Amino acid sequence: MFLEIFNELLSENELNKKQFAEKSGIPYTTVIGWTKLNRLPDYTALIKIFDYFQCSLDYLTGRRSDYDSVIFASNVSSAEQTLIKNFRKLNSENKELIKSLTANLAGKTKDG
Repeated sequence: MFLEIFNELLSENELNKKQFAEKSGIPYTTVIGWTKLNRLPDYTALIKIFDYFQCSLDYLTGRRSDYDSVIFASNVSSAEQTLIKNFRKLNSENKELIKSLTANLAGKTKDG
């Protein structure tokens, strides 16, 4: 179950295993161990995966099918939830564009 979910997250985020390893700080050999040798990640790796993809540990381990359970569990408005859901659907280039745009808008708001 974990491997299917992990591969789906990689695909949705347009990442290969090596890119994920570099960006998450998890050694590539560890990632290959999960995917080629059917090993399961340890606690530290699960936390890094959770942090990277911003999904729940229940989702990663197959206990819940709701990817967004973390969003709904926290104190986030419905408008923020919609933004997060839409952001997650974007390709990496558009995600960078949105991050830049929001950073610029936030800077303009502070400075008036």
